[in-house]
Amino acid sequence: MRFTILFIGAVLLSSCLKEELPVPKREVGNLTTAEVNIGSDYGFQVYFDFSTNQMTGKNAKDIWDIGFESGDEGKHVIINTAKNMFVYATNEVNLADITSQNGYLNDPKFDNASGDLDSTGVGNWEDGFVRIIDMGYTAAGVQQGFYKLKITEVTPTTYTFEFASIESTTSTTVSIAKDDEYNFTYYSMLTKSEQSVAPKTRDWDIIFTQYIHQFYEPVVTPYLVTGCISNRTDTKVKMITEVDFDSIDLAYASTLVLSENTNTIGFGWKTLIGDNYEINTETSYLIQDHEGIFYKIRFIDFYTETGEKGNPVWEFQEL
Repeated sequence: MRFTILFIGAVLLSSCLKEELPVPKREVGNLTTAEVNIGSDYGFQVYFDFSTNQMTGKNAKDIWDIGFESGDEGKHVIINTAKNMFVYATNEVNLADITSQNGYLNDPKFDNASGDLDSTGVGNWEDGFVRIIDMGYTAAGVQQGFYKLKITEVTPTTYTFEFASIESTTSTTVSIAKDDEYNFTYYSMLTKSEQSVAPKTRDWDIIFTQYIHQFYEPVVTPYLVTGCISNRTDTKVKMITEVDFDSIDLAYASTLVLSENTNTIGFGWKTLIGDNYEINTETSYLIQDHEGIFYKIRFIDFYTETGEKGNPVWEFQEL
């Protein structure tokens, strides 16, 4: 009997071991060249997914103004810094009590390019105060004026907010639904409509867009730059300058600590020399997508074959 029990146990153990055989190592991908075009006036926002080697979304940068965080606990509101938008605080709780931006434009706030949702222009709207929004301008340079905004409620499924143009004594109140398949739900106060902007959260890794960067030298200045932002959800990035692109492999990648800051790639892969951009080809980037797959990338151009800027070109390889 003892022999029988031991034999059965050995069979069961053998069965378990077979189910836990090591997963075969992934094959290194081919070196691939990709490019997108955001326009010579940087008028588009373009999304790209490495796993499919495809552009998965493209929209005019000025079709949306504000975005509402998804998720049951989501409560943050972002602004479209691609339009050079800013937010100003007030001590008013009623929109009708504000009919001009005069006297309020002292301390401009904007979303931190790192993607930190606790450092947005709108900030803690639960204080009950109205915000004044500088709506920025279009890709053609047309200024879009000032609006006033008050977020009044958030639930696990919806946001409710009130807004109007700065001089208006009447306002519009909107309730907008969250959608957990996306990072944010986007809205245009100018057209009073919800906008389809980013692809589903799992369908993209990076976006090429304009955004506001805070320079600290020679003086503190928020400035509109053009660059690459990573997906804030389960996507990590590392800039690499100490190892050349060809030497970056999976073993090396596994030793690095990657950042969740969405502006890790940013705009520094190109440098303005005179009137033209030069690409910093000695700088590489390591990206880990939401599936845990590593890709190495380096930029090689910012121009079309006919010499128009606004056309990022890069090489990438799955590790």
